[in-house]
Amino acid sequence: MGIIRKCYVNASAKTDCLPITFEVKKAVAESGCAFGCVQVFSAHATTALVILENDPKICDEYKNLLEKLVPESAEKRPARRSGSGKNSAHLRAALVGNSLSLPIAESKLQLGAWQEIMVVDCDDKVCRREILIVVSGESVAAGGK
Repeated sequence: MGIIRKCYVNASAKTDCLPITFEVKKAVAESGCAFGCVQVFSAHATTALVILENDPKICDEYKNLLEKLVPESAEKRPARRSGSGKNSAHLRAALVGNSLSLPIAESKLQLGAWQEIMVVDCDDKVCRREILIVVSGESVAAGGK
């Protein structure tokens, strides 16, 4: 059994950390999955997915770390068919990764008490990002606990 859901986040013109844990938990609940896995994926070349504590200070330090590891390029925004951002935005997102896989047990997403699923948008433009949530596994009716 499984379901696919989409959620959306609105990014600003700077590096953002945007929480989506609520949407992922909602998809798990709607799925009826008791034991399995949820995969979260962003098909945007300048976004990444990470698990952090949803604390503004931690998010700011994380953004500063990314910016230190891959400094902002001085180039103008390139004229790409995709319209996506500077090379630095692509490199920051590639460094982190664009998907997460998380376990489901007893019909609950298995995260630590303070862990949050965050979309890290590295682009320098205001835009709407689509995130794919795929839940798969065994339902209680199918013999799960």
